[in-house]
Amino acid sequence: MDKALADFVQDPLSYDLHDLMDDDEIREMAEQVEALRKELNMDLQQCRKWNEKEEGQKILDTPEAISYESFYDPGDNDYAVQMDDAFWHLETIREKSLAVDELCACNHMAIYLRWCMEHDLMGEKFLAQYGEVVRKVKADPASVDLRVFIRDELCGQLHGSLFNQEGWAFACCYYGEPDTPYFPRDIDNYAFDIIGLERNFSDEIQDEAYLFLPFDEETYQAIAGVIEERFENWQGQYFDKDTLEPSETARAIMEYLDCKCTYFPSMADDALIISAYGYARRDSAHEGFIPMLIMADDETLLECLVMNADPENDADCYEFDLKTVEEYRKKMLAAPVKDGKAVLEEVIGRRKEEAEDDGMDWEEDILGEMDGGYDNCRFSSYWTPGSDMTCPVILARIPVKNPWEVFACLPFGNWNECPDTSELMAAAKYWFEQYGAVPAVMSHDELEFDLPRPVSRERAMEAAAEQYGFCPDLDQSGDGSIGSLADVLWQSTVWYFWWD
Repeated sequence: MDKALADFVQDPLSYDLHDLMDDDEIREMAEQVEALRKELNMDLQQCRKWNEKEEGQKILDTPEAISYESFYDPGDNDYAVQMDDAFWHLETIREKSLAVDELCACNHMAIYLRWCMEHDLMGEKFLAQYGEVVRKVKADPASVDLRVFIRDELCGQLHGSLFNQEGWAFACCYYGEPDTPYFPRDIDNYAFDIIGLERNFSDEIQDEAYLFLPFDEETYQAIAGVIEERFENWQGQYFDKDTLEPSETARAIMEYLDCKCTYFPSMADDALIISAYGYARRDSAHEGFIPMLIMADDETLLECLVMNADPENDADCYEFDLKTVEEYRKKMLAAPVKDGKAVLEEVIGRRKEEAEDDGMDWEEDILGEMDGGYDNCRFSSYWTPGSDMTCPVILARIPVKNPWEVFACLPFGNWNECPDTSELMAAAKYWFEQYGAVPAVMSHDELEFDLPRPVSRERAMEAAAEQYGFCPDLDQSGDGSIGSLADVLWQSTVWYFWWD
């Protein structure tokens, strides 16, 4: 019926009824029909509430087509896009028989709505109808259960027409694309931290930790802090228009990788990159891949990859043979991984010999005192030198089980002092087993590892010596001593390597 009424309103003069009425009369009728249609749609919204079950619990009816024209101007149809629906989450609760109150289906939506109310992101028509609710939320959040409000007044849904222009623009970014900063994923991440990954995948929770979060002020404040950071990042974001499309080099690298990749253009704030990487890290354990951030326009990196995996085509790195590359990967993955500790001891031995040849004392001149360091907890390789913009970056989901195996797919070494693939795999395996270090960022001459926690202070000098042996160009603080590097490591969750 709604479509029939809408069709009449759109073109009343084309109907046979026009033969009985003049133009002005039928246009006036069309206006009355439109008013009636909107009223009917509002009634439909109000009817689509959580009905009482026999036990007294409230549930959602099957979702129906809802019109939101009461909130937005007819010319702004994009604002009617649905962002979230409690019914989707309620279905999960029921299908998995989760031991939570069904009102928990609205928990995360209520958190987002409250934050938007507190930050003046609601639309004029929403405020005209629900301004008193907003005032109560701002004055005393505990006095209003927004979950009930969403259930009873918004039919369990969030949609663009609830917000003003800025609120909707932010929602398009933050409640829209799962590979960018994405509110549902941030909720998941927080829930994983609170519930724990092991319990999240238990029979009790079944990978739905977000539904088990307590709906209290502590949870709100924690998640509101994340939303605030995302909002500030979004406001300050800027993209280099010349990099919006992948370059020839970027396309070639993605073709070489032959796996799921996400391309990010050059940007002023790396929140998009960091959040996408973080989401991928969460997914990787159960989806069988290791995420890597790779410099997209690094032609020298492509040359290194082809040089190692398809040497017959290294004269023109764009002409690599994917079948040959795949054979190289299989060969490296099938080969036994060397003893990482032995590999590192060997390269440390080389550094000691070099120091002796230069007349330097290993303990005093090379190791030195453990001071002068700083905390390094952010990736740095993808920032363009001399500017405030990132390089174009590829987030590649490398289809391997173990972190050290990424080097079979990304064999960037085997030049100057940069270790070859087998040595990279051996050292990475050892560091993962010892410290939880995971390869994360790569250019042709830079490599960064991501760690769950810093190296202990007691083992920092040992790890620093290993890293110096592995990468003799390391000089974290500028004084050239391993002690300064050690003083970085015990404070840092990112390891940085650079080969000249």
